[in-house]
Amino acid sequence: MRNINEIADAVRRNERITCDDALVLWREAPLWLLGELATERKRRTSGESVYYNRNVHLEPTNICLFNCEFCSFRRREGDNDAWYLSLDEVEACAAEHKGTDITEVHIVGGVHPKHDLGTYCAMIRAVKRQLPHVTVKAYTAVEIFYMIRHEGISVVEGLRRLKEAGMECIPGGGAEIFDAELRAKICPEKCSAEEWLAVHRAAHNMDIATNCTMLYGHIESIEQRIDHLDRLRKLQDEAPGFDAFIPLKYHSRGNRLAEAGECSTEEDMRTIAISRIFLDNIPHIKAYWVSYGKATTEMALAFGADDIDGTIGDTTKIYSMAGGIERPTMSVAELEAMVTAAGFRPVERDSHYNAVERNTMVTATPIATVHSSEKTKIDTDMNNTKVGQPKVEIKAQAKDTPKPKSAPKSAPKSTKKTTVTKGSGFMERVKRFYGRFPVISHMILILVFGLLLLVTLYFGLNLGTRHGNVIKVPNLLGMNIEDARREARDMELNIIVRDSIFDVNLPGGTIVDQLPRTSSVRDVTVKPGRKIYVTTNAYNRRMVDVPYVAKQTLRQALNQLQRSSLTIDKLIYEADMTSTDYVLRESIDGEDITPTSSIKMAVGTGVTLTVSYRSDEQHTTVPLLVGLNLQQAKNSLWDSGLNVGKIVYDESVEDLISRRTTRVYKQSQPLGTSLRRGSEVTLYLSCDMELVDSLAKIANDEAKRYEEQRRKALEKQRREEREGSSATEE
Repeated sequence: MRNINEIADAVRRNERITCDDALVLWREAPLWLLGELATERKRRTSGESVYYNRNVHLEPTNICLFNCEFCSFRRREGDNDAWYLSLDEVEACAAEHKGTDITEVHIVGGVHPKHDLGTYCAMIRAVKRQLPHVTVKAYTAVEIFYMIRHEGISVVEGLRRLKEAGMECIPGGGAEIFDAELRAKICPEKCSAEEWLAVHRAAHNMDIATNCTMLYGHIESIEQRIDHLDRLRKLQDEAPGFDAFIPLKYHSRGNRLAEAGECSTEEDMRTIAISRIFLDNIPHIKAYWVSYGKATTEMALAFGADDIDGTIGDTTKIYSMAGGIERPTMSVAELEAMVTAAGFRPVERDSHYNAVERNTMVTATPIATVHSSEKTKIDTDMNNTKVGQPKVEIKAQAKDTPKPKSAPKSAPKSTKKTTVTKGSGFMERVKRFYGRFPVISHMILILVFGLLLLVTLYFGLNLGTRHGNVIKVPNLLGMNIEDARREARDMELNIIVRDSIFDVNLPGGTIVDQLPRTSSVRDVTVKPGRKIYVTTNAYNRRMVDVPYVAKQTLRQALNQLQRSSLTIDKLIYEADMTSTDYVLRESIDGEDITPTSSIKMAVGTGVTLTVSYRSDEQHTTVPLLVGLNLQQAKNSLWDSGLNVGKIVYDESVEDLISRRTTRVYKQSQPLGTSLRRGSEVTLYLSCDMELVDSLAKIANDEAKRYEEQRRKALEKQRREEREGSSATEE
């Protein structure tokens, strides 16, 4: 295996590196060296040029048959945020861009169960009817393979039909990571790596250009990334046709791989640089700005990337739904400024990397940048020159300039001196007064200063505190955090997320609590600019280590599980000769947890505990639950050796958010009832606090009577025991 210096020298000689070389560079090379080598390779391909295009995306649906672990875009049919565009709607979307200067429509989406090859061809034709001059880059290999398999025809025949419909090139999505073992974990339902490669091989042989991608930064290894790049390079050797390789960064919001986190910007730069160095036969490396963000994309241009994609125009949701840029759009000026700032030359391209020549417009010098002495001259020139005509500057020669006539003599100036009478003028009078009455003058100055201070404070405080200007606090509960931020911004309020929880019943980003809270009795008002502190529902369930809680008391086990953000699924009781409420075993989904177990589970996962009881303590009594919230009631039942049965909400509970404010107003077994350990108690909950408080008062009164009766019964028992003992002694 070669060392870093040997590999670097080979790259500088423009030699191909091996997979082992790539592994050494990826793990050991300093970042600056990767940037240098990648930029050298980039310049051999595209010189100082960095490409962009004017494009829009069309995503007909996010309903998908496949349920990949990393996907935040996919929805099921019937989900609230699922969408599906009919052919008429697809054509209407295309019509919105008539008359614009876009050169490409990029069509990708979910694999909808009702879509077939005819549907996909019809979508392309609908776009071409409205935009005949625009290139249609359509469908990932995953979509194409599914539609062709569904049709029961060959890949070549399917591609031929798509090409006839107007498809000119194919995007590179769906490749993910080619390794079969990893693919079985993250996208087991999708087409295999071999099937993905077969679609692109067939496309290349039919002169259909394609792109290729790699989804990195989740649970894959460096070796699996290099294997992925190697398969792409081999296909390009065998059947050239890849225009660009696009490393796609994994984003973690709203999918089941979230615990993997997201890789660092340094890892992004290493991935782009190694891609440029290794893929010596693929012309372009794209830093997709929607994936990276603007700052990181600009940085990527120093690590071998020579394409940044296009204007987009807020037409894609794939990355925004995963936590990327919310409304992705960039103007041509912004794209070109990004490239120029990185030290390269921006070049507009079409979908096949041909430079697009456009008529340039001459921009007038802004008046604000012109020196004031020149402004009059410019204004005069603009008034005297018609638009489109050259400005002719006429210089009169001195000999041709007629001498001005002598001005008439003015009357001689008066030599009489104007005198000012001493003592005249306001300031002189003030000075004289100050000299004669200094004490009174100081008192007047203090009074004036005090009045000015009061006036300044009055108007300043009114302005600074906006006295009298108040805003009614909106009810944000149940809103998505982004929608709430937009509404608050319009109302001149600020949203601050102070905490997050995870509730499997609520969508990610839902606001579950706020401070200050609203009131049904009166309006709660605040000043403009006030911060509203909210608690949100997390997008992903955090994974935690499952502690070993057996061989200790039930109370200790409950405390330890709660500290780990876990809960009880079920308590199972077994007879034991020695003790009651001692945890014998612990399990999750039937798998026993041992002291050496190393298991991670999602927050809120339920653990089953097998607990002991002595034969003379087989029964337990039901505690008072009325008036408690749900978690308090659960804890009380578990403490008493009982399980939670059904949870029933009354009609006052209108939505999932309101469930969080409920309290128990009835329990299926009343206080003091004797039950076998492990029995279930059903809980009835309500948001009607008047109902809950009134029933809780009654229940508390009954609890007092119950405790009094039990105390008397215990005293009677003790008295009888003492009397019996005395009789025995006699």
